[in-house]
Amino acid sequence: MKRLLVALSLAALTLLGTLAHGQTTGLAINTLPRYGNQPKTRAMRKLDQEFINQSLKQYRHDRRAASEGSVTEGWSHFYANDLTTSIKRFNQAWLLDSTNASVYYGFSACLTEQGEAAAAHRYFQLAQRYDAQHQGANKYYERLTLYYQSRKQTASRSAGAV
Repeated sequence: MKRLLVALSLAALTLLGTLAHGQTTGLAINTLPRYGNQPKTRAMRKLDQEFINQSLKQYRHDRRAASEGSVTEGWSHFYANDLTTSIKRFNQAWLLDSTNASVYYGFSACLTEQGEAAAAHRYFQLAQRYDAQHQGANKYYERLTLYYQSRKQTASRSAGAV
């Protein structure tokens, strides 16, 4: 009986911790753009700092370059139709440089694929705030064009195989 009470108490604490961090949707906050704007635990913040330190070391203390490295990884996962990992990489890029327009374009693309048109549009608008020359927008459209062409070719091959 005592073990059951302890187990139930731990389960309740876990549930409260989950709710306190905005995971009421059942999704971990690192699978939501900008971590769902939810507060992080001390352990999460420590992991973030370790990631930032490691990335800055790898990219010679150039936050923008480190952020772009994570953006590139995010797009690779996007092309592989792994939206969950893609968002995680865009989140890491955002941690490194929250003014990087490419991060917001990445979030927009993932949200579009998830059927979240309104949220995708908001992130596209955020991206444009940081992309005065619209260079990122041009790259965004090129990436989406390649992605949709690839999907169309895959669908055509699949239809032809039947």
